[in-house]
Amino acid sequence: MITKALTTLKKRLSPHLELSNSRLETMCLLIMGMVNARTVNLSHLACEFPTDSKVESTYRRLQRFFQHVDLGSDWAAPLLVKMIGSGPTWHLCLDRTNWKIGQRHVNFLVLALVTRRHRIPLMWSVLGRAGNSDTAQRIALMKPYLSVFEVSTIKFLLADREFIGAQWLDFRNSQAPQPITGFCQF
Repeated sequence: MITKALTTLKKRLSPHLELSNSRLETMCLLIMGMVNARTVNLSHLACEFPTDSKVESTYRRLQRFFQHVDLGSDWAAPLLVKMIGSGPTWHLCLDRTNWKIGQRHVNFLVLALVTRRHRIPLMWSVLGRAGNSDTAQRIALMKPYLSVFEVSTIKFLLADREFIGAQWLDFRNSQAPQPITGFCQF
């Protein structure tokens, strides 16, 4: 069962990723491990690999993958959209999340695709500090999206009241085929 899933995933990803066979297999095993274990912790994922290798060897394999593979910053969004088969337009959600790990703030600004059951992150950036994003950071997140996808793919952009400001709305209006005439805050 696992071998069939691995083979299918490799076939789906191989046209979109320029990786050697062993690195593509590692990527597929990572994806399957994250789904099964529901974590991104490498030490937990190493236990999920269907292999006869020691867990320590598998853990080192994962470390080497992240040390030597650079997929670029915008590889995931087009691939995810192709795989989920979304229509010509979709709903997007812009949000920020902040975690505190020890004394360090981990603060992400995320642009996600809204599906019926899930929110799938397409683009994200690390803000590098606690607190709200500013207009420049929001625009910097939207520009890569707009370089990969047409503005006409955005049917609806949902954001809460944190994402306000005249410059931000001016940017959004300058990109839209029709200017935004109103917005709703939550």
